[in-house]
Amino acid sequence: MKMKARFTVFYCITDDQPRGLDIKGYLKLFEPDAQTLTDALLQVAQTSPEITVLKVNSGDYSVVYVVPGKIEGLQCREAYEFLVQREKGLEKVAEDIVGRDSRKSILGGALVLAGISVLFYIGYHYGMASEINNLLLFIGVFLSVFGGILKGYQKKRVRASAPRHRSE
Repeated sequence: MKMKARFTVFYCITDDQPRGLDIKGYLKLFEPDAQTLTDALLQVAQTSPEITVLKVNSGDYSVVYVVPGKIEGLQCREAYEFLVQREKGLEKVAEDIVGRDSRKSILGGALVLAGISVLFYIGYHYGMASEINNLLLFIGVFLSVFGGILKGYQKKRVRASAPRHRSE
C-alpha cells in the first residue's frame, strides 16, 4: 500500500565521519534521546519536506546529523526511508531511530498475551471457543490493516550505497 507522505526521512547508519559531503544547515547531536531528536526533526521539517538523518557510530558514542534535504553520495552500512504523514509521526520516527524503551515494549507484549489468555480461558470455560477465535481473528486483521495508519509513518529498508533503480 503506497502512503502519501508529507515528510520523507532518509536514515543512514555509517561508521565513518562524513567528509567531503556538501551538507549545509545541519544539526549535530551527540547521543540524542528521543525528545531531542524529535525537536531536531521538527525544526528541520519547517524548512524541508525531505530530511536526512545520518548516524555515525564512533567507538563508544554516536553522533547524529539532522540535515535538510536528501544527501547524494552517502556510503551507508544500513539505510531506511520513512514516509511520514503528519508531524506526530516524526516523534515515532525519532523513537524508532533512537530505540524504544525495552521495558515498555515487554510490558505491552505481556499485557496483550495476558488478555488473549483470559479470552481463551473464558471461551473454553463457557463453550464459546469458536466465537472467541473469530473475535481475535477480526481484531488481529483490524490492527494489522490500520496499524500503519495509526503509527503515522511507514518504514522501508533501502539499499545502502547503490543508487536507486528506476523501478523503485
